[in-house]
Amino acid sequence: GFKVVLADEDGYVLSIMGNHEDLGSADDEQMCAGANWSESYKGTNAIGTCLVERRPLHIHAVEHFCETNHLMTCSAAPIFDPNGQLIGVLNMTGEYHHANDHTLGMVVAGANAIENQFRLHRANHKLFSAYKYSETIINTMSEGLMTVDTKGIVTQLNEAAAHMVETTASDAIGCHVSQILSKATPILGLLTTGTSYENQEVVFEKNNRKFYSSGRLLYDDFSNCIGAVAVFKNYQKGTKNQPRRVVIPLPARYMVDDIIGNCPLIKETKRRAKIASASPSTVLLCGESGTGKEMFAQSIHTLGPRRDKPFVAINCSATPETLIESELFGYTDGAFTGASKGGKAGKFEMADGGTLFLDEIGDMPMYTQVKLLRVIQERRVSRIGSSTEIPVNIRIIAATHKDLKKEMAAGNFREDLFYRLNVIMLQIPPLRKRLNDLPILVESLVKKLSTRLGRRDIKITEPFLRACHAHPWPGNIRELENAIERALNMVGEDGILTPELMELDSSDQEKGNVCSGLVRPLKDMERDLLIQALEQSEGNIVQASQMLGISRNTIYRKIKEFDLDIARVICG
Repeated sequence: GFKVVLADEDGYVLSIMGNHEDLGSADDEQMCAGANWSESYKGTNAIGTCLVERRPLHIHAVEHFCETNHLMTCSAAPIFDPNGQLIGVLNMTGEYHHANDHTLGMVVAGANAIENQFRLHRANHKLFSAYKYSETIINTMSEGLMTVDTKGIVTQLNEAAAHMVETTASDAIGCHVSQILSKATPILGLLTTGTSYENQEVVFEKNNRKFYSSGRLLYDDFSNCIGAVAVFKNYQKGTKNQPRRVVIPLPARYMVDDIIGNCPLIKETKRRAKIASASPSTVLLCGESGTGKEMFAQSIHTLGPRRDKPFVAINCSATPETLIESELFGYTDGAFTGASKGGKAGKFEMADGGTLFLDEIGDMPMYTQVKLLRVIQERRVSRIGSSTEIPVNIRIIAATHKDLKKEMAAGNFREDLFYRLNVIMLQIPPLRKRLNDLPILVESLVKKLSTRLGRRDIKITEPFLRACHAHPWPGNIRELENAIERALNMVGEDGILTPELMELDSSDQEKGNVCSGLVRPLKDMERDLLIQALEQSEGNIVQASQMLGISRNTIYRKIKEFDLDIARVICG
């Protein structure tokens, strides 16, 4: 028989399970709660030596230092807390003639189970703390807030909303939203169409009381819709001013591991993103439209120390020039004609403590670039119409599809702003340079989109994948997703995806196909294949030679023959 012994980080026995008579003449009087089995007291033994070595081990018979322990066989494994601190040892002790090769494995499994319980306890504590933190913030809002699931069932109601609709959270939660608001409430339309709304009039069914409401969908970490959130503000009849817009920044929901791809280019970009996440420095994401720059921006935020703070994004290209300053810096009451009463916080204030993502920074007007540069330098922002400076603690991530050096040469982008932004630069590769990732990208997109569209048992065929490989994808992953969604809408009852369902532009396909119908000189084809191999291997000569099935010396000779600059080839 064996005993299971739990000891603390100093070697003191905390608990014993098993029959005390099992050890026979072994040093049983010392194997009791409170006894110290560290090496300083007992010499070499499983508990004490495990604490020193910090690894699982087995001490058998005469391997024990004390002669009275020579009749024992012991297996021990260390127990670490979630921070990696050694907090104890799990040990199994029995008579030496009962030694079993599987004992150590059982102890290791037991120690791992204890560590997992610690991790689960900590995770549960963090989740509960985050829930209470969010609940407190929500209940201190002056605006009403309600969340519903995908069926329209109320899942949360803050105190302001409960007061507005004359109920309590306990009574409202679990009811359908149409039982509280009117059946024509825009929340139900939001769940059906997926289109967010702002400052729409809603009516409380019980007494026809009116409110202004803004709403948007909620998503989980896997981009699945889990419901909707709506914010309410009291309706003010006869006022000329619309209610102040209540803005709820969308949380960053992407992690680096959510970015699909195993080719060398994308793996290196993901590696650099992980490094960038640990730094407070500004990041510049460069890449063509549709390559996933915002996914990288969110990933850098969620992996970094600001993950629990706001992630606020603004598209500098989509925001009108006349509004971009007020969106970024905010404004005071009466700052200009049409300004909301009470003023409005800008994106910098909203992102305080977190991350501000400036998408398409290359399209920002020059006069706004000057103000942006000052905010980056001073870490202070002034609302339009005010001279008061508000300190902001933010991390800036910018993105562009343009060549900013060319924009600087053309006088469209400030050189000093470029160097402020270009501290850590990530070049996001286009899809045509990572064709080896197409199978897993297609599989992932088909799975995601078929679930959203309610299509089951979809089959991806080889001709479908070949068509994907032949297309140059100028719109990158965004275009690929669009083509797959089109195919899923057109697919028949058999669920078989065929190339024609994507309705790809044949002219684009011919441009992207190296082996087009035109006969090309062999040297040109050889040069193109070499460039493609160098791009996909990110300049790794060994990998490129393996792809092409030729020696490294031949690769070097061909690079010299075609006068290729490897660095320029990699950067496109």
